[in-house]
Amino acid sequence: MREFTTAIEQHHPDDEDVPLLFKLDGHECKAYMPTDGQIAMTMASLGRHTSDMTKMAGVIDFFVAVLDEPSHQYVVDRLMDRDDPLRLDKVEEVILWLMEEWSGRPTRPPSVSTQSQRSGGQKSKRTTTKSTSSKSDPGSS
Repeated sequence: MREFTTAIEQHHPDDEDVPLLFKLDGHECKAYMPTDGQIAMTMASLGRHTSDMTKMAGVIDFFVAVLDEPSHQYVVDRLMDRDDPLRLDKVEEVILWLMEEWSGRPTRPPSVSTQSQRSGGQKSKRTTTKSTSSKSDPGSS
């Protein structure tokens, strides 16, 4: 029987070990970059074969899984409290921000864009298209 084991790797501090800090209604929270497994499980829960409720649960599971324990407990307690104003649209906003930070690719364009530099090279010439016919000339046979 084939056995699969997980290799033990030397632990080296890197960006994945550095939490992203954010405040949710004044409460400081910490989130850690998700593992490949966490991303895979989230993607599986968002597939078209799943119901909307399962998708929503998958997103919330992902969100609380990347939080440290105190932040996790804070968010879960708030989401479970019927009288708490924390709603999914705010959770979505936080998740979007986290994903932007982890990927280094903001989804919103910057508010001020810089002009591109002139190349100083030759300008391209306008080309025209000539009409061509696919019919062969009857006199050329």
